[in-house]
Amino acid sequence: MQSIVSREFFDAVFEQAQPMYMAQPDGTVIYANTGYKEHFRPGMLELDDEASLPALPADHMEILRRVADTKAVETKLVSLQAGKDVEYFLSRHFPIFDDAKHMIAICGSFINSTRQVNAEAKLRREKRRFLDITRAASDWIWETDADGRLTFVSDRVVQAVGLPPLLLKGKLLAELGIFKPEEDGSNKAENAIERHVPFRSVPLEIQDTTGDIKIFNISGVPVFNEKGRFTGYRGTSDDITARLLAEDEALSSKADLEHAINEITSKNIQLEVTAKKAVESARAKNTFLANMSHELRTPLNAIIGFAEVIGLETFGPISDKYREYVGDILNSGKHLLSLIEDILDIARIESEKIPIEIVETSLDGLIADAYVLVQTHAVEKNLDLGSIRTKTGINLAVDPTRCLQILVNLLGNAVKFTPEKGQVGIDVDVVDEQFADITVWDTGPGIAEEDQQKIFEAFKQAHEGVYSRGTDGVGLGLTLSLKLAKLMGGDITVQSSLSTGSRFTVRLRLVAPDDAKKK
Repeated sequence: MQSIVSREFFDAVFEQAQPMYMAQPDGTVIYANTGYKEHFRPGMLELDDEASLPALPADHMEILRRVADTKAVETKLVSLQAGKDVEYFLSRHFPIFDDAKHMIAICGSFINSTRQVNAEAKLRREKRRFLDITRAASDWIWETDADGRLTFVSDRVVQAVGLPPLLLKGKLLAELGIFKPEEDGSNKAENAIERHVPFRSVPLEIQDTTGDIKIFNISGVPVFNEKGRFTGYRGTSDDITARLLAEDEALSSKADLEHAINEITSKNIQLEVTAKKAVESARAKNTFLANMSHELRTPLNAIIGFAEVIGLETFGPISDKYREYVGDILNSGKHLLSLIEDILDIARIESEKIPIEIVETSLDGLIADAYVLVQTHAVEKNLDLGSIRTKTGINLAVDPTRCLQILVNLLGNAVKFTPEKGQVGIDVDVVDEQFADITVWDTGPGIAEEDQQKIFEAFKQAHEGVYSRGTDGVGLGLTLSLKLAKLMGGDITVQSSLSTGSRFTVRLRLVAPDDAKKK
């Protein structure tokens, strides 16, 4: 009867409570309410009240043994896998003594703390993310009290000013350095702090412990408590010293570039005037162009050199806009230098001053070298160059440098004017055992018949088809290639029609059989 009353008493009192158990010090379970069974021992739900209860879970048994040994209350957060989720319980385990102070049982109660634990974990993640973002966005962060005195400074301030945060606490921001005043002499940051309003990117000049001057952009926002009372400021600081130095360097470099451009402009004007005076004498014009080579190359090389230095950010980072300008200057300078070289080559040819040294040269080697020089541009356009690597075993009697220049010009034009995913190739034929016809072909739009001769004239391009669509170049490549081919006893011809592609054939002399035998 006593057992029945006791069971009814326990059921009446504890059945609706949080999960709980009661066990003897040796771990024998005396009582477990429905909440405990459901969460930690589902098998208990199927047992009769009279049946013996199974042992506690292993982690609960460890806690019970410690309580039995120490006879002290233990509080512990335990976890429970519930399907795909994890539940957390704050558990309290305590001993129960009889009147003689003998421990007769240990009781454990569990409060579901899943929501609280998840909320705290989320809060920690948010705090960690906030700190990571803050560290990434600024050099150091700071906080002040309502009087404007620093109450917190992040550790990275040591790298900035050379002092640990502890030595900076209690100081005003204005005591760290000098705020740059506005044009009217006012102080933007101090005015904002007085009015409890945000301020952004106010330069603060700080002298560190080594005596170096550093400049920081200080930004801050006012902080108010839940009652709307102002409690201080919170903000960030960014070191802009290197950026300002880079800007100064960029301005100086820009001035040098402008000076160099003015020099080029001045030389170009002189070139125009001189060319007009020499219009009646082609030889005088060519001589003038040759004499101007040094004058034009020097400022151009200076421009290219300055642009490369700035593009490499040797003296500090530059903005994206300046990087774009530098790229344009560099590309324009290289293009103009290449144009000048072509003009001078044509002038030397016309004045018979260009050196041509005819030697036995492998055609396969020339084609391989030309392929390498145009490959990058072709890959960018996804062109098929599989038909370029021709194995001929043919030896030419040519100047290898000038012959390579011709092949690169022809292949470069084919790659330039062939649309994406097109094809460029080379065919080689032997004519009368004296000449090799090297044909560079493409699958581009082609050239109208009435324009096919114009493209070999200096500074002229076809008025129809892709040769007039604003591509790079001013029409000197084919002119120079034709003149060089003729100097080596050869020629260049073209076969093309609109929408069928083009075939440029350069005819060059083969090594004479007698010469080949001598070697």
